[in-house]
Amino acid sequence: MLKSRIIDFILFSLLLLLLFVPSIRLPVVSNVQKALLYTGLFNASSELNQESETFDYKFVLYNMTGEQVNLNRKREKVLFINIWATWCPPCIAEMPEIAKLYKSVGGEVEFLMISVDQDQLKAKKWVKDKRFTVQVYFPKQINPSLSYEAIPTTWVIDRNGKIIFKKTGMAQYNTEKFKSLLLSL
Repeated sequence: MLKSRIIDFILFSLLLLLLFVPSIRLPVVSNVQKALLYTGLFNASSELNQESETFDYKFVLYNMTGEQVNLNRKREKVLFINIWATWCPPCIAEMPEIAKLYKSVGGEVEFLMISVDQDQLKAKKWVKDKRFTVQVYFPKQINPSLSYEAIPTTWVIDRNGKIIFKKTGMAQYNTEKFKSLLLSL
C-alpha cells in the first residue's frame, strides 16, 4: 500500500513538473513529437498545390552574422522555407530531420530557415549547440507570401517563383518521396 502511494506521488510530481516548469516541458514534449515523426504518421505530402500563387521575393532577411540577404538572388532556385522558433516543441522536433534533408539535397535546394524568436541570440546559440549546418535567417518583417497562423509552417517555391507546397504543423520532410519532389522541381 505504501509502495503504491509513493509511486502515485512520484508520478503526480512528474506531471506537475511537466505542466509548470517550461525548461522541463519543452524538451520532453519535443522529444515525444520527434518520436512521433519517426512513425510515418507525419510524413510530408509529395502532392503539389493545385492553385499555386506567386512568391514575393521583396522582403528583408538577415543571416546569423547580421548581413542582409538579397532574396532576388534566390530567384530561379527551388526554395524550402520554414518558419520556426526555439520555444516551439514541434519546430524543435522536426529540425533534426530538416537538417538531414538539407545535407542530402542542400546543393540543389536553397533552405531558408526563418526564426521568429524575439531573442535572436537564443536562436543562434540553439542552432550552434545542435551543430546544425542549415543556415538560419531572421526577418525584418514577414513577407505577405509567407502568411501563417501557426508554426512551424513550411513552403516550397519552384524555380518559376510559384508556391507549390505549404504545410502548417510538424512534418517529416526527410523522406524519399519528399526529396524526389524537391529534386524534380
